[in-house]
Amino acid sequence: MSSFIRDLINLIRVRQYYKNALVFVGLFFSQSLLNFEYYPTLILGFILLCFTSSINYIINDISDIEKDKKHPEKLKKKPLASGDLSKGFAVFLILILASFIIFSLIFLIPNWSFFVLIVLIIITGQLYNHLFKQHAFIDILSLSTGYLWRALAGCVIIEQYISAWLFLSIYEVALFLVIAKRKGDLLILGGKENATEHKKVYNQYSLKLLDQFHVIIAGSIFITYSLYLIFRFNLFTPEEVIINEYIAILTVPITLYILMRYMYLTSAKPEIARNTEKAFLDKGIIIAGLILGGVLLYSFYFDQIINFINLIFNFNL
Repeated sequence: MSSFIRDLINLIRVRQYYKNALVFVGLFFSQSLLNFEYYPTLILGFILLCFTSSINYIINDISDIEKDKKHPEKLKKKPLASGDLSKGFAVFLILILASFIIFSLIFLIPNWSFFVLIVLIIITGQLYNHLFKQHAFIDILSLSTGYLWRALAGCVIIEQYISAWLFLSIYEVALFLVIAKRKGDLLILGGKENATEHKKVYNQYSLKLLDQFHVIIAGSIFITYSLYLIFRFNLFTPEEVIINEYIAILTVPITLYILMRYMYLTSAKPEIARNTEKAFLDKGIIIAGLILGGVLLYSFYFDQIINFINLIFNFNL
């Protein structure tokens, strides 16, 4: 029973579910964090995105069974290739997950825009697996688009607007992570020749080229995120100084530190690039992330926190 559960978890890729946490980005940056009525909808939306991701992974595993059998690393991680789970069971699981998603979209979250984004996540994932992953540069651009769909889904499901500059920043962060993964693959697999056996597209990549891409994207994140803060808090006009809004600028060097730290970790420990969740266990990134979150919370929610505290204080009196 325990082996079945382990194989099921590997099949649906529970370890990748953290990516769908992007659905909550819109809640925070639209200053709706204290609007608790949004939470049930967003939590259900997160679950639906996780199931959507699982459908993509299962379809990919079904279509790649024969290829995966030739790779010892994939053979250990993918229960369809190893034969631990049957192809019929995988198809049945897709139907169960799809039925739950359709039921939820009809009766629980009747949101047309959210439905479109779920469809886009599936289409983008399948286009990547069957076409785009064979073409250099297009592969990293299309793979990063999936992160953008998830962030947009969180906004449309609660019908809240956030700046296009922030969406662009999210897309660039996704590019940053995907490029790091490509670098990690080249380092771990022992160079371009061995990596090409893993994915043919690697014959067009090199560590030097990917390093250049990484620098370009890191610089783009710095500029885009800075512009987002400036426009979001209207910091280019000197008429009114609101200290909690100006303090948001402190998150720029903190963000740069996280980018630099991640670039160092993925160069020194390429396995982190291939498994991004391991970076969240790094002390430097954890501390910087907590400071970043604290400063953003103060900048975005200062007035709401004060009003909330006063409300509780007055209620107790």
